[in-house]
Amino acid sequence: MSETLSEPSPAPLSAAAGVQVGEERRLHPLTLLLNLSRQVPQAILGLIALRLSGPEELRGWVGLFALIAILAMFGTEFYKWWRFSYRLDPQELRIASGIFSRNVRSIPYERIQDVNLEQGPLARMLGMARVRLETGSSGSGDEGALDSVDLAEAARLRDVIRLRKAAQAEDASMAGDLTPAEADAPVLFTMDMRRVLIAGVFNFSLVFFAVVGALINNLDFLIPGDVWNPRRLLDLLGLDDLFAALDLAARIASVIAALFSLLVIGLVGGIIRTTLREYGFRLERTETGFRRRRGLLTLTDVVMPLHRIQAAVIETGPIRRRFGWFALKVQSLASDSDKESDHAIAPFATADEVRAVLDETRITWETDHAAMRSVDPAMWWVPVVLALPVPMIAIGISATLASPLIALAYIVLPLVPALSWMHWRAHRYALLDGQLYVRDGFWAQRLTLLPVRRVQSVDIRQTAVSRFIGLAQIAIGVAGRPSAVTIQAIPIEDAIQLRAQLIAS
Repeated sequence: MSETLSEPSPAPLSAAAGVQVGEERRLHPLTLLLNLSRQVPQAILGLIALRLSGPEELRGWVGLFALIAILAMFGTEFYKWWRFSYRLDPQELRIASGIFSRNVRSIPYERIQDVNLEQGPLARMLGMARVRLETGSSGSGDEGALDSVDLAEAARLRDVIRLRKAAQAEDASMAGDLTPAEADAPVLFTMDMRRVLIAGVFNFSLVFFAVVGALINNLDFLIPGDVWNPRRLLDLLGLDDLFAALDLAARIASVIAALFSLLVIGLVGGIIRTTLREYGFRLERTETGFRRRRGLLTLTDVVMPLHRIQAAVIETGPIRRRFGWFALKVQSLASDSDKESDHAIAPFATADEVRAVLDETRITWETDHAAMRSVDPAMWWVPVVLALPVPMIAIGISATLASPLIALAYIVLPLVPALSWMHWRAHRYALLDGQLYVRDGFWAQRLTLLPVRRVQSVDIRQTAVSRFIGLAQIAIGVAGRPSAVTIQAIPIEDAIQLRAQLIAS
């Protein structure tokens, strides 16, 4: 069995005939096992719930229900697999699916922009991969997917689609042989295990508690209603009498210890999460763009054509920036996955490494916070003036009617203008050498680098308040980006001038 997605040698053009034109093919038979593995845990939880908390007269039938459920799931998945097929025609890829209602999707090769391979843990053990096809028809999601095929078949599909796409474009140099170019692709950026672990320390995560919360949400029928009562928990752990005997200082120390434990759990969770995602990270420069491979359990092999890259985003934070670490992402016409809208091409890199990768994209990083223009201070004080009186009045009423202790909430209210002020200080922009720079965020700092040639639309927006004080928000539309690039609270004259510069360029 192959250890990584990159090990199966891509088939040369002569070997590509193994995928015959017009031949109907089905997914790998073990796709049934993959699909059932996703459904069985939920079915088991449902049967446990029925057995423990369902009607008494049905509890004895759980075994029969389990057998029927397994047979039904297997029958449905088998028929779905049997009815799914794909075919490589001379001009297009056809995918037929549907149990009762049939759907035949035709995807011309010239429209296919990316052919990416993905392996989950079980698929990796079985030597299979998921083939994701992306076109320019949508800003996110897959145009088509083959889940799952043999790993060698997945590599052949990727090569045949590329070759036929190149042949349709009458690009002889690309249609000749892609194998040597891909094998000799220069490496732009890698992450060894040491860097992955350092990145995990900075990516503090409480994913452990999210997993526990999900389990509790699914297994709440097994948990007593008063399980979260602190006194009950202490009694369950045999610490009730001990905690009652502690003085105030000891209780405060125990709370501090609990917070420290939370910090340790967050650091460990960040390391685990980062290792699972970024292990073996490798970015290569191919003839047409970037090729990225990463993942410990779920391995992904993604190709990013340069002509589809619309903008770049550099992310960092006060602590990470002090140590000289940044994350580089690019916004493409297709999403990275079902959960992300950006492609991470250097998740944990130095400034020099980020600039070296950006040089391949014709996007530059020539300025930063200090040299950029700040927006109007109304960005921070207008929301405070409009929103802060409501919680102030609510706290006063609650303290009067319920308990005077509620008035202690006034202590945290100064945080609202402080956070608003810091957010305003972080928000800056610049238009320099045909490229727009927009910076957001104080803690999660995000610098968007947008070439003016990629601008699709420019909107000037004003609310009743901003119109009264002569300010506006400018929103720049970019293809493939779910939301516009926005610049807040700039004078209306500056907004009109900036719009003219962006459109003229």
